[in-house]
Amino acid sequence: MYDLETDRVSREIAARNAKRVLLQLPDGLRPHAFTLVSALKERTGSEVFLVGDSCYGACDLALEQAKVLKADLLVHYGHSQFLLDTDIPVLYIEARIDIDAKSIVGMALPLIEGWGKVGLATTVQHANQLGEVKRALELQGIQAVVGRGAARTPHEGQVIGCDYSSARAIRDDVDGFLFIGGGRFHSLGLALSTGKPVVVADTYLQSAKAIGEDEIRRHVKRRMAAIAAAAKARRLGIIVSLKPGQFEPSAAESVSAKLEAKGKEATIICLDEVRAETLLNFSEAEAFIDLACPRIAIDGVGDLRKPLLTLQEALVMLGEVRWDEVWGGSFFARS
Repeated sequence: MYDLETDRVSREIAARNAKRVLLQLPDGLRPHAFTLVSALKERTGSEVFLVGDSCYGACDLALEQAKVLKADLLVHYGHSQFLLDTDIPVLYIEARIDIDAKSIVGMALPLIEGWGKVGLATTVQHANQLGEVKRALELQGIQAVVGRGAARTPHEGQVIGCDYSSARAIRDDVDGFLFIGGGRFHSLGLALSTGKPVVVADTYLQSAKAIGEDEIRRHVKRRMAAIAAAAKARRLGIIVSLKPGQFEPSAAESVSAKLEAKGKEATIICLDEVRAETLLNFSEAEAFIDLACPRIAIDGVGDLRKPLLTLQEALVMLGEVRWDEVWGGSFFARS
């Protein structure tokens, strides 16, 4: 299903004279990893290694692993280029998947009936075909709009787990969004970031489903309850990620100072992987603030049993931001 661009990667390896190559793939692509390594070795004669650690996004580059292995090139699969300064060359392979635009629209039509304008959003795997989906919708008499996002999302209509700026740019111009892709992760983020109805056209299950208002309402209530519980905490842990695209120690220091000004005790915890069992070892903490990927707090750390807030939710708790500014707006902002 995925275009792993083996020919292009082979040409890049040869052009860069890379003798040691490190491949980084997200979980969904790892079933193809051994075949990919064999093909690249055969075509280039280079040593090719696989990263077995996390690959949550382009913010999670395996730069330290590449340095340890003395790799000449890091090939990062499944995400678009992230604006990071790196000492080692990085080649981004988006792993696109072809979709049938007519089929996608056919699945979604019953759920977007009555919408005058539809916003389109998708992941990098399908971003190159949003124009086809737009034309297919317009043939059905529905106007489609595609937004342009910030630097983290270089393709029109593209969203990632922490950045929905392409959708937020057009939210006031549309009645709702059609998200093209699998799962609930990105579609839920889209609903939380825009406050608009979202219909998911699942390209893997070949089905369409709406993100219901009841689901969003329950989610918002859980987030508000977490803020209220964290406000009662005296000792809080501030989580700082060591991943290259998430590392923001200055934000942690700023939040720490604000908490201490409110009479609370704040301690900064530096982590590469944020897991419940790790956080629970810091048993003195009554609540945590997540300055790593904001989706860690939103989608939950299983069995934590303590409040875990995003940066924006922490600012609501501190009285610096109103809840209505966060909901349907800057929900995932990290600054």
